[in-house]
Amino acid sequence: MKTKEQIDKIRAVVLYILNQFPDGVDYVKLFKIMYFAQRRYLSTYGMCIVDDTFKARQKGPVPALTYKVMKIAETGEGIGESQDLTDFSNSVKIDKNQRVHATCEPDMDYIAEMELHVLDEEIAEKRNIPSDVLSRMSHDSAYKKVCKRMKDDPQKDSLTCIDIARAGGASEEVLESIREMQQIERVLAS
Repeated sequence: MKTKEQIDKIRAVVLYILNQFPDGVDYVKLFKIMYFAQRRYLSTYGMCIVDDTFKARQKGPVPALTYKVMKIAETGEGIGESQDLTDFSNSVKIDKNQRVHATCEPDMDYIAEMELHVLDEEIAEKRNIPSDVLSRMSHDSAYKKVCKRMKDDPQKDSLTCIDIARAGGASEEVLESIREMQQIERVLAS
């Protein structure tokens, strides 16, 4: 399970994106903007914008926790499972056309200036691209690698940070930096 801080960060990013679309946005566009921002940030800086796990699904990478929260907001199932997830789901609403709307402003203390810059670039670039096209665009090398792995083991459906960064064109130096950070996190977690 994610920590409260990780959930609050994901919530801030989701609300920031949603607030750029006053008429709401469908799940696919929201998820693809998140994915492409994550990919750009990872490949440039070697860090994640959000600690959400991107899973390979039919329409491309999907942020697992964000998807779960959208389903809670849409159906009401899972309310009370976690206060943090309930708070997150209460900060969005899903209309009858399955368009997501923010019901409040994001806590901008969670979004660094460099992250904001990348989010703004991705929103500007992807705003007018149809969701089905964004879906196809997200079928990059990281996605294809996971789909191949899933043929052997369906549980291996998560895209790795290394694969996402590589799909974004990360240099070998950035990839090595990601590896080092992952090793440090693993040691600290044990």
